[in-house]
Amino acid sequence: MNKLPPVVLPKIEFNREFAFSDADFERIRKLIYKEAGISLNPSKKDMVYGRLVRRIRELKLAGFAAYVDFLESIGGKREFEQFVNALTTNLTFFFREEHHFPLLAEHLKKKLASGANELSIWCAASSTGEEPYSLAITALEAAGPARANVTVLATDLDTSVLEVGRKGIYSADKIARLPPGHANKYFDKLPDGNYQAKAVLRNMITFQRLNLVETNWAVKRQFDAIFCRNVMIYFDRDTQFGVLKRFAPLLKPDGLLFVGHSENFYFASDYFHLRGKTVYEHAKKA
Repeated sequence: MNKLPPVVLPKIEFNREFAFSDADFERIRKLIYKEAGISLNPSKKDMVYGRLVRRIRELKLAGFAAYVDFLESIGGKREFEQFVNALTTNLTFFFREEHHFPLLAEHLKKKLASGANELSIWCAASSTGEEPYSLAITALEAAGPARANVTVLATDLDTSVLEVGRKGIYSADKIARLPPGHANKYFDKLPDGNYQAKAVLRNMITFQRLNLVETNWAVKRQFDAIFCRNVMIYFDRDTQFGVLKRFAPLLKPDGLLFVGHSENFYFASDYFHLRGKTVYEHAKKA
């Protein structure tokens, strides 16, 4: 029996407003890795086009090559912030990966029982603020009537999401994710139907821009807990190791490091030991 020749499907080229060559993508890939430590694989090419095409339109540039030329010029320094903001992902919601919060509450209660009157938490990828507000609520609930001095440092690379967090205003559908009773206790309903975090929460949190891949962080104190969840999945192994190494001296000796559900840092065993599901503590010294 004669075999039919294989069917060769034509390669579909989508009509695009601007040409976007592999060379353009490679230049962008190198820039975002250098500035933010983000490793973009080739499958992200369409995503990059969709995220950056708006910047090219707004700047009235001829295309992607011209956009990268502009970024690399002296005049493009201000645009770098918009460039990084466009390519970072900020998926978040209140009490995301909820198994972490009872563990944090237990940890903070033990600290208070041992005589601590100050608690400090660092949210190292705060996005639009839902996570640091969840941490602040958890700390207040854990402290109870003791009302220990609780501070939360919320940092992110993206300045636009930091501003959302500072305002602490969220839509009703986002507030609906809060545990029962927490909406009325910790948020005020606004005339437009949105909700704003009460002053007691907003005053606990400091929002600050910080780039995790930079070597000099404007963070000097130690923390009882560090949350860095679902951000290092965008980093390569060397970058991850460098960040973890810098986390180590900023975490108190009995502190906990919380990471994302798909993150595993076994290669940093000299610094951190896995205590539980995506929760690390300082490595035991021999």
